[in-house]
Amino acid sequence: MKKLGILGGMGPYASLKFYEKILNLTNAKKDWEHIHTIIDSNTSIPSRTRNYIYNENSPVPGMVKSIKKLNEYPVDIIAIPCNSACYFLDVINDDEKNNVINIIEITSNELTNKLKKGKKVAVFGGYITFHAQTYKKYLKEYEYILHNEEEQEKISYFIEKIKLNEDIKDEFTEFTSQYIKKYEIDALILGCTEFSYVKTDFDILVIDSNEELAKYCVNYCVGTD
Repeated sequence: MKKLGILGGMGPYASLKFYEKILNLTNAKKDWEHIHTIIDSNTSIPSRTRNYIYNENSPVPGMVKSIKKLNEYPVDIIAIPCNSACYFLDVINDDEKNNVINIIEITSNELTNKLKKGKKVAVFGGYITFHAQTYKKYLKEYEYILHNEEEQEKISYFIEKIKLNEDIKDEFTEFTSQYIKKYEIDALILGCTEFSYVKTDFDILVIDSNEELAKYCVNYCVGTD
């Protein structure tokens, strides 16, 4: 069985939910049948969003430092359960990120396996995910729905409330139901790992990026991929 490294802390609750998913998805009956996992919950990495908006301290040096530490252990694969952080992978050199997997690409691949081409797809994510349209290049065969700034502010509000461990599931469900009806979307990507805490069933396809990353890691580490 391969070793899994997790670069977490962006945010801590999302990382906690990600590891919980790893455990739940692993077909283990004894402790030693679970995946050997090394977690670096590096909460000191500067804000990805504030760097993107205000050009404040870059998260890249902190990310690279954690990646190097995980690889010194060593680990076989590194997961970053944060969509915004994966935006910065493009500026990390190939040697430093050679075993780092991209949650955006993995989530998009799962959607393309489940949804016919030409359908309407929306993404709920943070500021970077929305403004940089990080999913769009992976979803060229679909109609990519771009909502308005007011709706994005509401989505960002949900993310911040979840980070504070507040229960906003009912409010989120109501907002999402209205959103689905307004844009007549066929699929929704939960492009922020915090949304694992409020995921619920709707009459459309909903892809949870946190869960898809966890599935990929379990399949890779136990050798089913």
